[in-house]
Amino acid sequence: MMNIPKTLPIVIPAVLGIGIVTAVVSGRPPRERDATIPAGTTLVVALEHSVSTQRSHAGDQIELRTVQPVRLGNGAEIPEGSLISGRVTDARSGGKNAGPPELGMRFTELVIDGDTHEISTEQFRFGTLGRATQSDQIVLPAGRRIKIRLSRPVTVESRPAAAQAQAAG
Repeated sequence: MMNIPKTLPIVIPAVLGIGIVTAVVSGRPPRERDATIPAGTTLVVALEHSVSTQRSHAGDQIELRTVQPVRLGNGAEIPEGSLISGRVTDARSGGKNAGPPELGMRFTELVIDGDTHEISTEQFRFGTLGRATQSDQIVLPAGRRIKIRLSRPVTVESRPAAAQAQAAG
């Protein structure tokens, strides 16, 4: 008669369970991890739609997309094409009595892989730097690239760059 230790019925299922968990975990893409985008980070973004002093009004929502990935610590990155949204803060046409045209925007949200993160930026203003038309309007066409700077850090969950490349391909 064979002598089976009393612990064997417990050990065998435990070892099998560990093996199954290991197999499942090793087949998954790398986990998302927290990464902090420091204050002062510059993001290069492009307007999704045109914005102008003639058609835009304070409070109008604006959307932009990152035009290049932003590398973060621990191998993570914000992927190209991430959405940034904000609002027009003021849109004033220029003129002889009105002075130069002005267009202001503030950006408040960053969306990465479907997760929305609150961001803070300084108000972005176009005055004489914008392209004024003959009718004293500022027109920023869709696709116009601008650089925005974060005024405070933001912590995001981001997949490692290698996992993002795997998901895209």
